[in-house]
Amino acid sequence: MNTLKKIGLTALGTSLVASSAFAGEITASGDAGYTYSSEEVGVRTDEGYGFNHDITFSGSGELDNGFTVSTTMILVEGATLSSSNVALTMGGMGTITIGGGLGNVGGGFDAVTPFAYEENHDGMKTTTAIDSVGANMGSGSLMYFGPTVDLAGFGVQVMAGYAPEAANTAVTDGAVSASSNLWSSGSELGVKISGMGVTAGAYANELTSDASASVIEEDAMTATWHVSYTAGPVSLGYQTGGAETGVVGAATAATDPKAYTTASGNFEYEKMSIAANVSDNMSISWGELTETYDSQGSSASGATGQADVEMKSTSIQFAYSMGSMKISGYMTDTDNPGWDSDAKSDEVTELAVGFSF
Repeated sequence: MNTLKKIGLTALGTSLVASSAFAGEITASGDAGYTYSSEEVGVRTDEGYGFNHDITFSGSGELDNGFTVSTTMILVEGATLSSSNVALTMGGMGTITIGGGLGNVGGGFDAVTPFAYEENHDGMKTTTAIDSVGANMGSGSLMYFGPTVDLAGFGVQVMAGYAPEAANTAVTDGAVSASSNLWSSGSELGVKISGMGVTAGAYANELTSDASASVIEEDAMTATWHVSYTAGPVSLGYQTGGAETGVVGAATAATDPKAYTTASGNFEYEKMSIAANVSDNMSISWGELTETYDSQGSSASGATGQADVEMKSTSIQFAYSMGSMKISGYMTDTDNPGWDSDAKSDEVTELAVGFSF
């Protein structure tokens, strides 16, 4: 995005540099656009027009010791705060970040195989397991992103996060994160490797159950790994992972809809995709995501388990750029949405025209 506005300023140092001032700057940038969406469920079709806009305010400054402090705030439709954070980059020692709405460390491992426009789950009407990687860690956690180091020609970066209260609630100056009533603390660890056309990574997250939570029987865990390879204009990617929700309850029948946040049992997923740059301005992609619900026979009363259900989505996408203007779209078809074997297929088509400034 091109800089919309740049304002020179002098900010007083925080407790990191007491009674010292440092030069910094604030920038603003944004994007806006129109969308058209059509959803077909059985014989029913819903369609409509929409709009979107994001305005990003960023500020940064360098301390006397060479460290850098930066902050970002993003406003979306309705002047709603989407995310905000403060990051301290300590030279070659990495970066410490605290904020809200960041997607946490796990946000860097959320459906990361190549695509032209959006992830598969953007066109799905279900909260998916792959979209919930590291859930409850996005706000109120302390995150550390290590520097990228060279190892046998590959760049390797390690990152970690810890939340005293894994409630995923935004905190402000001096505030304490609200209790989730389900989880106490949360921790996460990830690693990224890149080089020679290969991008790979692995991530794990654990939420410690709250002793007072009657609907939680054990700690929750998510884990995933991915690998992609780029050769010229073509990129191939594969990702797999799973989650143990820790939710107690009777096994859910295959013909009943499930919600990721409340269903007992486990979720597993597998995603593969291919993307290609047709030209300097045009890209296309195909992706397939399969998410399996496994009841595990998990139940507080010992009920018998039910059959597994696969929810599968296929997405075809394109994106075309003309300077600051971009035209893009997808068609995503989902079978067994909501892990419900009786549910009608759900097909969503979206076209978007966007402008960056």
